[in-house]
Order: sequence, then structure tokens, then C-alpha cells
Amino acid sequence: MELRGRTILITRAATQSEELRMGLEAVGARVIECPAIEIVPIEDWTEVDRAASRLASYDWLILTSANAVAHFMDRLRTLGVTCSVPIAAIGTGTAARLATWNLSASRIPSDFRAEGLLELFERDLTGKRILLPRAETAREILPDELRRRGATVDVAPVYRTVRPVAELARVRELLAGERVDAVVFTSPSAIRNVVEVLGDDLGSSLGSIPIAVIGPVARDAVEAAGLPVAILPKAATIQDLVEAIRSYFSSRTPYT
Repeated sequence: MELRGRTILITRAATQSEELRMGLEAVGARVIECPAIEIVPIEDWTEVDRAASRLASYDWLILTSANAVAHFMDRLRTLGVTCSVPIAAIGTGTAARLATWNLSASRIPSDFRAEGLLELFERDLTGKRILLPRAETAREILPDELRRRGATVDVAPVYRTVRPVAELARVRELLAGERVDAVVFTSPSAIRNVVEVLGDDLGSSLGSIPIAVIGPVARDAVEAAGLPVAILPKAATIQDLVEAIRSYFSSRTPYT
């Protein structure tokens, strides 16, 4: 087990960390869970409910995360609305969450980010109506480009990320008091929160620790903070992330 003797700090939201934790533990790692974000539903569902009431009028439903699937589909169930709209999903994780609702994605890009999904849509989307349930704060590249191509895009926030203050304080304590062999980030929000809480100590706390990220968007957020990324999987999935971490440490002796 290549990660025996390694301590891996994961910052994924508590409600989503099980697969990552179990995957790392299966190859011998000691895993410390310290969520740097918390996922909560939005407070005002007015816009979502309005979109749900006319769901059948949309040509496409785009879901960009498992969180979006969970919160939007749960709201549809509350409203008694059935989803029969063609669905595009970013990534196999999002598609897998759809499957738990007996739904499947018609389009899944090989590049699990907005840029990859855009490659699957026509250059001319004039007259098309697209619904995009997503996080309250997210990159605008997807709706902006779809609109540029002529589509009408309704963005409907269904969840938001908040800062778990106590857990973030614990991140600082752990990095100061424990030997950590790698830190794992799976979202830009988690990265920004950790950067903020470490402040001027960012470089001394994280500069010498290998940082693993799940995909290019998280990588860009780490690099924007002035830190290097040591581990980036070929595909943005938890399984590939675990394998990339395992591979990185397979030829390294613990504590050297």
C-alpha cells in the first residue's frame, strides 16, 4: 500500500468527503478531514421554482456538479415536477449523481469543465433555451458563451458555499502542529478560504507541502494564490485523483 506512513489532509466538504477518504485509506494513507467549505441550500427558491414551473419549455438542462444535481432534483421532487428535458453534465461524478435519480446525461465532455462542455454545443444556438442550476457563485464562462452563441440562458442558483470558521482555524493548527505529506483541494472555494485563513503564513504553511487538485479549475486557483501544484490527475474524478496521489508517492520513501 503505497501511501502507508503518509498523512493526507483533505479539505473537501464534509458531505462529500467519504469517497476520497475511503480511496486514500484503501491505499494506506492516514487521512485528516478538515472541510474548508460547507455546502448549504440557497435561502430564496423563488427563481428556481419559477424555472421549474416551466421546465418543459427548455431545450437543455445543464448540470455542472453533483451538488447542483442533488439540490435541484430535490427541489423538483418537493414541487412534484418531473424532469424530461435533455441533460448535459460536466463529468462522470455529476452523471453518476443523476443516475441516482433515474436520469442520464445526453452529453458529457471528456474535459470535465465548462470549456469542455462548450465544445459539445453547436456554434449557433439561436432560439434555444437553457436552464443552468448551479452554485450561487461560479465562473461565468458557460452562460456567457452560450448567450454569445444566441441561446437564452436562465441561471438558477440552488446552493452556496460558506466558510466553516472552526474547521478553517483547525487547518492552520494542523499545518503548524502535524507533519502533513500532501494537501488535497477539490474546489476553488476551498482554496480561497484556506488562503484567506492562512494570510501571511500561506507560504510557510503550504509552500513545501505537495498540493493535489482534482482538475484544471482548482489548479488555476492554487496557482493564482502563488502556490505550485504537484499532483493533477488525468481526469477530474475522485478515483483518478486518488490514483494520481498514489502514483506520486509510490517512488518516494516516507519522511524523506
